[in-house]
Amino acid sequence: MPVIYLIRHGQASFGAENYDALSDLGWEQSRVLGRHLREQNLGAPRVLCGAMRRHRETADAALGALDLPREWHTDPGFNEYDHQSLMQVHWPESRDRAVVAGWMAEQAQPRRAFQARFEEALRRWQRGEDQYPESWPAFRERVLASLYSLGNGLEKGDSALVFTSGGAISVAIQHLLGLDDEALITFNRGLINTSVTRLLVNTGRLRLATLNEHLHLSGDLLTYR
Repeated sequence: MPVIYLIRHGQASFGAENYDALSDLGWEQSRVLGRHLREQNLGAPRVLCGAMRRHRETADAALGALDLPREWHTDPGFNEYDHQSLMQVHWPESRDRAVVAGWMAEQAQPRRAFQARFEEALRRWQRGEDQYPESWPAFRERVLASLYSLGNGLEKGDSALVFTSGGAISVAIQHLLGLDDEALITFNRGLINTSVTRLLVNTGRLRLATLNEHLHLSGDLLTYR
């Protein structure tokens, strides 16, 4: 039975000028993931990446550790939602990084406070209260379209590695488990960097086999953001 491995990217550079680049820790997480995947009997997997830098860098490091060619098909359908535009609609001052840094410095638990504010922005986006470059229904539909297109193209014994983001993986989980929109936030909050979520493919139908696998990570390598 074909298997799709949905892989969340390594730790990105939170708070840096370019969030989309992997941190040093993110690169190491990705290499550790690749070494772990050597044990999975992948054969010659099909490899897909979203179009974001953090997806490509995670794939580059993991495939190198797997001793596989650093080659993949880019599918923007697996891109993350635009978190910056969501925050800027909800909190216009967040366009100024200095304002955000000052606000976080005032918080007793800065990352937790920022996460709470970001989740408010996500819920506002899901309710469709404002204009966004991409709506919640459009985001969900494009992720699922790419996922099912991949599944329909796999044959018995095939495997596919998909390097993507937490939001896209959460959409897949929400859809396959028949959950409400809040599931995006619940699962996105708990998905670990370079975790693996496995889907089984049976005549074009997808089934969730495992969720948020991360036994390859421990100690400081285990991060959520």
